[in-house]
Parts: sequence; structure tokens; C-alpha cells
Amino acid sequence: MSNYTETQKLVYKMLTENTGTHMLDSGFANGRHWQRNQQKTIEDFNSENIETYEFDWDNGDIVRTVSLFHYLSEHTILDDICNEFNRLQDENDDWDYVGDENLYGVSNEAGGYLSVLEMMYGDFKINHTWNTYNGDSDLSQVLQGCNVEVNGEYYIIVQTHNGADVRGGYSHAKMFKCADHSDGMIHEYVREYTDGYELEEEMEYIEEFTDWLDNSKTYTNKQVTNRIEELNKVTD
Repeated sequence: MSNYTETQKLVYKMLTENTGTHMLDSGFANGRHWQRNQQKTIEDFNSENIETYEFDWDNGDIVRTVSLFHYLSEHTILDDICNEFNRLQDENDDWDYVGDENLYGVSNEAGGYLSVLEMMYGDFKINHTWNTYNGDSDLSQVLQGCNVEVNGEYYIIVQTHNGADVRGGYSHAKMFKCADHSDGMIHEYVREYTDGYELEEEMEYIEEFTDWLDNSKTYTNKQVTNRIEELNKVTD
């Protein structure tokens, strides 16, 4: 893993973290994200496409998926503030911090460090919690977190959803600095979503589509374009 950045290594660690099983969840024997992810190396994640597209042949819908590994590792960085928070998280495996209702998966020690930052910088704010499951999102896995402002710089404290049921199975929270934008989002917006109309407008740039129901079947751009035109004629 020496050829990878510290951010990539941390994201990989989060995606492969064992978040447990429960007899009532829908992961069956090996269907949870962490179980599937542990079968992959960091090289596997790095070599996967940033975006993939599925096509529903019967209905003409295009579904876009954005790699969470690329999304987090390419649009965030780690600095000294992140590294100290994450060190405390690694060394303290409790989620007992109750100092702010907007923080999930945070230890008492790491939560105490945030209080120190507030005293050091004054200009410190923890914004409301978000969960990408609650809105439109193309990310390959759900993210839960909150935005943090420290002395005019923007950070996120985030968990990856590694389980089956979105109500549980979240990783230990980690802190990243937002690299691209000054508005506190990771990238253009945290949902990283493109609706169907936008996708149809970008059709010429998409070379290959996977069948929505059968991943072993693929379609060319021309096949998908012709099929959409065919379906549109039926509905006109």
C-alpha cells in the first residue's frame, strides 16, 4: 500500500471495516458491504471506474453509480487536525461522546479534541448531520456525517455505511478536510447526483452500459440510444 496516499489508505480502511452482522438484517451470509469489500485490495478499488452506468432495457432508465472510494479519496485530504482526531478515534473504540447531537460514531476522546479546537480557534462550528440515503445520491455506498468549520477551513466527520440495513452498520467516524470547495461540501454537493434528464444529455460521453438486472450483459452507446428512441416513440 506504499504507493497510495494516506487519504486513500484511510478510505480503504473504512470501507473494509467490519461493522458486524445482525440476524434481522438483509445481508444473509456475505451480502454486507464490508464483507464484499474485504475481498478487494486497495488496488482493486483504485482501478475501478470512477463512474459506471446501468441501463434498464424494459423502462429505458439510466442509473449512474459513483465509486465511493474515488469520491472520498480524490476530493478530501488529511491535515494535522484530521490526523489527531483520527488517531484518537483509532485508540478509543467507544462511541460515547454526547457533547453534540450532530456527531455519530465519535469517541469521548475525539469529541474532547473538538472542544480543544473550539477553544484554540474560536471560529469553530459543527453543522447539522446529513445522510446521503435521505436524498438523491449516486454514491456506491451511503455516507453519514456532518460538516465542520475550523478557522475558515472546511472539514467533514464521516462514516461509511458498511452493513446491509441502512439503519445500522456504520464505520467508526473519521475526519477529512474538504479539498475542492470553500462551501464545506466534499465535491459539487455531497449527494453527487445526476438525474435522468442530465444523463440523457451526457449520453455521447458514455461508452458502455451494464444491464440493470444482469451485470454480465453490456450495451453500447448506440444500443442504448436506439432503445430510448424506440421507447419514446411508444409513449408519444
